[in-house]
Amino acid sequence: MRRFIDRIFLLLTLLSAILLLLAYLSIYVKPTLFWVISLFGLAYPVLLLLNLALFVFWVLRWKWGFVIPLIAILLGINHFSCFFRFPFGKDGLEGKDDVKILTYNVNLFQLSAWEKNPPTHKQIFDFIRKESPDIICLQEFYVVDDKFTEKQAKSLRNYQVHIGYLVKRNNSGYGLATYSRFPIVNQGVIKFENTANSCIYTDLLIDEDTVRVYNNHLQSLRLNERNINFLLSQEFRRENQAMDEIRDLSFRYRDALQKRALQVERVTEHIMNSPYPVIVCGDFNDSPISYNYWQMRYNLSDAFVEAGQGVGHTYKKYFPSFRIDYILYNPMFRATSYHSPRINYSDHYPVVATLKKNNSDI
Repeated sequence: MRRFIDRIFLLLTLLSAILLLLAYLSIYVKPTLFWVISLFGLAYPVLLLLNLALFVFWVLRWKWGFVIPLIAILLGINHFSCFFRFPFGKDGLEGKDDVKILTYNVNLFQLSAWEKNPPTHKQIFDFIRKESPDIICLQEFYVVDDKFTEKQAKSLRNYQVHIGYLVKRNNSGYGLATYSRFPIVNQGVIKFENTANSCIYTDLLIDEDTVRVYNNHLQSLRLNERNINFLLSQEFRRENQAMDEIRDLSFRYRDALQKRALQVERVTEHIMNSPYPVIVCGDFNDSPISYNYWQMRYNLSDAFVEAGQGVGHTYKKYFPSFRIDYILYNPMFRATSYHSPRINYSDHYPVVATLKKNNSDI
């Protein structure tokens, strides 16, 4: 009987290791060619924990089977560092030459007509004043005349602002906003086709250097209330309703993933042609174990990987283990601190990082 149990667990161990390896492989496969493999990258946290559990199981039984999950985990140690950081290394002390950056998907400040919760623009701007960042990148930025006007949005003291509206009507506007304490010397927009997402770039004069800041909001799943109820409760009135929901979710996931890949191509091409060092911020709507994240990151550094602690999840609504909001930067900088305050003014948490120029004194 014991031998039979060992064989079952050995098969489970092999399968778990293979699935974890497929998660690693997913970062190399373009979603427009084969989107299904990205699901393994999405499941990375679960697959990692499963392999860790099986490693412990075999160690406790003094069996050689522990080697299989150990090898699988070690082969992806670089991916592990994108998901979890041990709490030591950076002191977080700020210097006079540091650049403090905040990126935050503000969820329309909860000002939309269909929003049931009270508006949060006052709390968010109070939080921003308290954090006092040098650069602010806001996604899902929204103004509407009877609640929060563009004039009010531009009144943040000691900041210049670049607002890139994706939709602009008489009394409202939706898009992205980048605030800066440094002089803005140029600005532009990268438009995406057939989507409510976009990217803006803003050239800032930081001391004697011009730095280009990209503010991104990439394609989301756009789940409706029915999809969310399915994911959370899985209660159905009809037998075939589950399959209908699975098909709908699959379509939404594939469509969003493939659109994001095309959007990332547009942005990365623009970054490659930038005449200046870059800082890339925003809501990528993808986990660190994904093709789109690694394409966007390329030869850039990730503030969480360099200075973060713990599990850096930034989306709090339904999938709390996901980090989908990022601050990436050119080798001109290094991160000295990173944190993601747990405030409840949006369906995302803000991300705050302090960067230091590499030619500055430590």
